Amino acid sequence: MKSIRQSWAESKLYRGLLVAAILYTLLRFAVQVFLFAESITPQAIAEGTLVSADLQFSYIPAAEHFRDRQDLYLKGSLKILELHFPYSPAFAFLYAPLLLLPIEILVWVMVVIHLVAYWLLYTGWSRIFRQTNLSKAEKLWARMLPLFIVFTVFWDDLALLNIYLIVALFATFAIEAVLKEKIGWASFWLGVVILPIKPHWAFALGIPLLLGRYRFFLRLLLGTLLAYLATVLVTILGGGVDYVFGQYRDYFEFLGRLSRDFPWWGPDKPFLGYNHSVMQTILYFFGVTESNKLLATIIKLLLLIPLGLVALKHLRNPIRKSGHEAPETALALGFALYLGALIWLDMVWEISLGLVIFVFLLILIEQKWIRTALWVIFFPYAALDIWRLFSYLTFGDDILYDGSYVLTDPILYVPWILVLILVFYGLLLQKLSQKDLA
Repeated sequence: MKSIRQSWAESKLYRGLLVAAILYTLLRFAVQVFLFAESITPQAIAEGTLVSADLQFSYIPAAEHFRDRQDLYLKGSLKILELHFPYSPAFAFLYAPLLLLPIEILVWVMVVIHLVAYWLLYTGWSRIFRQTNLSKAEKLWARMLPLFIVFTVFWDDLALLNIYLIVALFATFAIEAVLKEKIGWASFWLGVVILPIKPHWAFALGIPLLLGRYRFFLRLLLGTLLAYLATVLVTILGGGVDYVFGQYRDYFEFLGRLSRDFPWWGPDKPFLGYNHSVMQTILYFFGVTESNKLLATIIKLLLLIPLGLVALKHLRNPIRKSGHEAPETALALGFALYLGALIWLDMVWEISLGLVIFVFLLILIEQKWIRTALWVIFFPYAALDIWRLFSYLTFGDDILYDGSYVLTDPILYVPWILVLILVFYGLLLQKLSQKDLA
């Protein structure tokens, strides 16, 4: 808060941007509240109006199925399935009390949770930058508050009521605990929360290994596994041995066939859509064939080779400092692992930590032209929600396709998120390859 007050006092431009961002937020939030309120009226519920695809086709059915001891993971192609639940049985069990609330109440509870989680995400990274003495990052993070408030990722997650930003908050807590080498909290966030929801978000686990903090890494690995097993045990106590074991078997089988069964968009579709993974991009432009799936996998492997080489460099010559002692190196490694996971995934809808990585790169990069280029590439994505909102207010439902695609949205047609991932990834690897950071 001190950095925010300082930025407010020092810059008239900052004051104007922050006021403008707050005014936009009030308008945007009012529109979102109106849409939610309209969708949960008794008549809308009776007609089956969609409030949130993630809530209604994933989270709520999974909680109900666990309660009734029914299958969580249906067999067959996702093209014909109404239930798409890609999380572990522990998620369905532990979050069931919340998800079984009536939809009229659950929507507003989720709205509050998203608002609180987003603010905690901001203060969490402000605290990380401050406690690791990254003063430039802390000051720049404060100056980014106007952009943080209008950040497209937040408004997308609020509109869909999914858990991307909530998981990003949990990952932030995990990163903070790993940097400070707090074994209990790090094991809790990684093993109890992140692995049961989105395992690829456990990238912080690799930071101490690549820093050469082997003893802490082994303790953290053991602690995370024990925490995860404890979560499985609690789930068994809640659902029974046979049922939970069966669901975990189906869960791992489901993950194994997810890429095969996913409803890929090919050249016959009107646009690329919001899934900007390597796989989806290749299949959209070149066709949904097995050979093109193999091509996409080869491209992903080639893109990950530089990350493997950087990791090997740090394994052979580790700096043997904790993340708190070498925050630039630790965060650069963590962010590179995070982006590497996104490159490997076949479903990539957003860069939840995009603004954090953007700020971090701005303090690392010395060349002004590269920083300018980063602004040119990142800002349109970060502020895209503004364009979407005013497009909708101008044209109404006429610009909507299938109820969820905004036809004036440029990233429907260009894999902008993938481009950002690759740019961030390349710059981080370049910095990690050139020299040891602080």
